[in-house]
Amino acid sequence: MLCPPRMNRFALLFSIVSLVASAQPAPQTTAPNPAPPTPAEPAPPAPSPEAAPPQARDEAKKRDTAKEESWSLTVISDRDDKPSKKHENLDACEEDLRNDDVDENAVLTPLQLNLGGRTLTPEVVELHGLQRLTQAQVYTFIGTPLDDPQAPQKPQQLQAMLRRLALTGLFTRVEPRLRVPEQGPVVLEVHLEENPVVTSVELKGLRDIEDDEILDELFRLPHRIIDEDEDGDDDFVATVRMNGARGVLTVSTPCPPQRPPKEWLARMDKGVFVPGLIQGGVEGAMQRALNGLRTSGYLLARLSGTLSPTGQLIVVVDEGQLESVDVVGVDGSVAARVRDAMDLKPGTVFLRSDARRAMERLESRLPFLEAASVSSDPDDISRGREARVVTERAEDGTRHFQTQEPKRKERRRREQYEFELSWRELFAEWNNEEDGRGITLDGRRLVVHVRPRSPDVDVDFIPLHTQVTGLAPGLAGSFRIWDVKDRLHTTLDAALILPLRLKGQHVADDPDATKRQRRINLLVGAKVEIPSVGLVELGAQAHDFTDTMDRWRMSDIDSSIYSALINRPDRDYFRRKGLAAFATFRIAEDWLAGVEYRSDRYTTMKSLTPPLTLFRRDSPPFPNAPVDEGRFQSVIARVEYTSSTPRNTKVGSLFRSPETALADPDVDWNDGPFLHGFATLEVGEGPAVTGPDQRFWKLVSDLSLVVPTGWNEGLRLRLRGAGGDNLPEQKREALGGWSALRGFGFKEFRGDVSVLATAEYRWHVFGVFADLGTVRDAKKWGDAQLGVGGTFHFSDEVRVDVAWRTDEKATSTPEARLFFVRTF
Repeated sequence: MLCPPRMNRFALLFSIVSLVASAQPAPQTTAPNPAPPTPAEPAPPAPSPEAAPPQARDEAKKRDTAKEESWSLTVISDRDDKPSKKHENLDACEEDLRNDDVDENAVLTPLQLNLGGRTLTPEVVELHGLQRLTQAQVYTFIGTPLDDPQAPQKPQQLQAMLRRLALTGLFTRVEPRLRVPEQGPVVLEVHLEENPVVTSVELKGLRDIEDDEILDELFRLPHRIIDEDEDGDDDFVATVRMNGARGVLTVSTPCPPQRPPKEWLARMDKGVFVPGLIQGGVEGAMQRALNGLRTSGYLLARLSGTLSPTGQLIVVVDEGQLESVDVVGVDGSVAARVRDAMDLKPGTVFLRSDARRAMERLESRLPFLEAASVSSDPDDISRGREARVVTERAEDGTRHFQTQEPKRKERRRREQYEFELSWRELFAEWNNEEDGRGITLDGRRLVVHVRPRSPDVDVDFIPLHTQVTGLAPGLAGSFRIWDVKDRLHTTLDAALILPLRLKGQHVADDPDATKRQRRINLLVGAKVEIPSVGLVELGAQAHDFTDTMDRWRMSDIDSSIYSALINRPDRDYFRRKGLAAFATFRIAEDWLAGVEYRSDRYTTMKSLTPPLTLFRRDSPPFPNAPVDEGRFQSVIARVEYTSSTPRNTKVGSLFRSPETALADPDVDWNDGPFLHGFATLEVGEGPAVTGPDQRFWKLVSDLSLVVPTGWNEGLRLRLRGAGGDNLPEQKREALGGWSALRGFGFKEFRGDVSVLATAEYRWHVFGVFADLGTVRDAKKWGDAQLGVGGTFHFSDEVRVDVAWRTDEKATSTPEARLFFVRTF
């Protein structure tokens, strides 16, 4: 870590003091012997200290102290081998001559040292053209000794002085000239043009930006500016007393100051403008302010201004209004939809963040398009845009400043208008996370480069483990083809699950059931989307797989993990084979409505033995509830609401269920309140217990609300109600277990109707919850049951839940689980 100069001085001082102190001789315990008297004048006997009065003893002690040795120590910067005259060794200070705000080559003209074939070496420097600054001030600053400015100088010293003059930022021009007198040394005349003095400043044109943001950049001072009350050098003098002796310690450096005193410069002092010279000139100050604006996101910002001969500076800030939005890569009708989706209005101030949000809106509302890659374009706003401030001087001395944009390079670009399918595009992954990807600027015109989205290929691994199949890994994938005209988008879905034969698992005393449960699980479907009529999905699927009605309780991954670890999947399974057809419409921005027809044959599955689990291998198989077998036909109507959901949110899946929602939005609850709910009504018929088919119906309603109260703090509520009449066994209701009355046993309470209410409150990583639920069987409602607990959050999804039941069976030992997916 770098320390301030004053801290360096104190550190050096204490180091030297410690060194000198260690070298001092040990103090004498007795007074030194007096000098022997001369024979001509005998010395009188010295009185003993004990005999002298106290006042006399004190005076004698002071006299002895005054007679002690005094010393002086001077330390010079270690850049020189030996002490030298102040500022004499300027070539050792070359490394300090830096100023990032000044272009040295643009200010310092070449020094001509050849005249008529003679090589001339200047030895004396003279300054000309100073107006506000005095020669004494400049000589002190560049390192020329004040006692004799006309003393001969070494060429290296003269060059260092010129460089220092050029890099101070005080001068617009530094022009060295040689004067060869008839007698005497060659004189180096340095003609200087000081940067203008600003006496007042006025800003115009600001709308969104505060005055201080511009003024602070215009009059920003370099690092380590010297105050006027300092002497402009790095000398440090201190008086030190050690062991009764006083000494003077001087620490100095041969280098002149690196920066001019701030009292010379125009600056902002506690929000008040102080007149002075402009460091780097007005043009450089405005360039710095312009760069700051564009770096902060005002990509179209421009600065102009006028400086009067009397020092009055007027700066006009144009924050950058957008003139138009052009779309390249699609035809006119789709281009108009792109402009509407991006919602960038001409005449508004354009920011880099506006580009990012506009592209997010575009991909949300028009998911069949994607940003075209223009990363090689020099005008891509993700790379920034260069512009410079130029100066024009009028005859009366007035200076005018304008922003000059770089010339746009002509380039040939092949735009893709038609859809083309290739293996490269099929498996390409496009990253659209860059701010403004697909956007360039042409003057004040925004050019949006889009192209038809490449086909989406999505393949997921299914790590399935159940008590009726054992380990059954699988793959699920989808292939989606987008239509550039946004007429019809097609999706193909499929899933394959393969139960493995491990550890000799079987259904006890039933080889045929074992063989049936080892069959391959297969699901195949196809659907289309027709945006013009609001049809989100219209399709059908065929399936023969192991299914469950408990996905609303626990996710597939969590159930599989606990089935494989501790033989506790907390799900019931059955075999479902048949066909399904469905249609879902978007009836409003946040509303979905749909209908589905099902024709399925249900078969009971039994738990395999021995359990294939890492722990609890000696436990009995987890029980699997039987179902009403036979063919069932039903029609399911649904309505669903999701607040603030993007239009490109995926709707529907192969594993459709009336117990779960169709849309699964990925919403961060820190973004604001979020409401999600759905209701399904299923009406059907199927085999009854008595034999003949009978009609049944079931209504499910599930509503969840998230209300943030701070960052990673907030309240989460859920209300679920479900029930019906003449329900087959697999469609009956039950409460108890994780996410369905936590703390109680899995499906401990069964009936035809259930009501469940959940409230959770989270403080960052900690949270508390309460579940309240009841079930009604054929006769009456059961007692309401309460489960309470706490949570530890690794993220909104990953968390540890600890739960207790509160009825007469309650114990001090809680139930605890680690979850990776949240189901509500």
